[in-house]
Amino acid sequence: MYEFTGFSQSDFDIFLIPEFHERMSALRTRIRPKLAMIGDDLAPRLESVTGHEMYPHTASHARRRINPPDDTWVAFSRSERAYKRYAHFEVGISLDGVFIRFSVKPESDEDKLLLIHYLSSQQIGAFNLTDPNPVYYYHNDHGDGPQDVRTLTNDDMPGIINRTRATSRGFATGIFLDRDTPILKSAELVTRAYNAIAHLSPLYRGAVGTIVRS
Repeated sequence: MYEFTGFSQSDFDIFLIPEFHERMSALRTRIRPKLAMIGDDLAPRLESVTGHEMYPHTASHARRRINPPDDTWVAFSRSERAYKRYAHFEVGISLDGVFIRFSVKPESDEDKLLLIHYLSSQQIGAFNLTDPNPVYYYHNDHGDGPQDVRTLTNDDMPGIINRTRATSRGFATGIFLDRDTPILKSAELVTRAYNAIAHLSPLYRGAVGTIVRS
């Protein structure tokens, strides 16, 4: 039995709140607990995908002081202490829906180098990813500039590798579920997220390598 019971339409509308403190308060009291439930429900299942224990981390946005976030998420990494330094998965919510992504942040030095090596060696084969929903490659780790991986060719790989290599950039690939998608209203989202992560897992294994570093 899952703890998470679904998102409501009013949950998505929180991102319409213009005032910083009001939106942050609503995120803390209404969204963060639901993301924590997804984390607790999903994390134990991910070992079957990654081969090692995964720990949930619910975003706190503690450094924000002026502009409220346009999205928020729970991340899953191999470290119990943090996630930004490690290749990880994210399940997040924005005004328009829910995203499920594989992500490597700019500060994830070791995993980023391995991911670049994986992309270089596999070329377009690295994006041989299937899911019932379109899988998107994003131009940075924030989910900007989505491009359906089915449209990518080997000619795109040098640009993808160079963007990933840039000091200020990360990498993200994943799916997006519109806010009207019925499963978002129920615990089915946990299973859907697990399946999407399983489909994205070849990129994770490419970034982590055969030996998981702590």
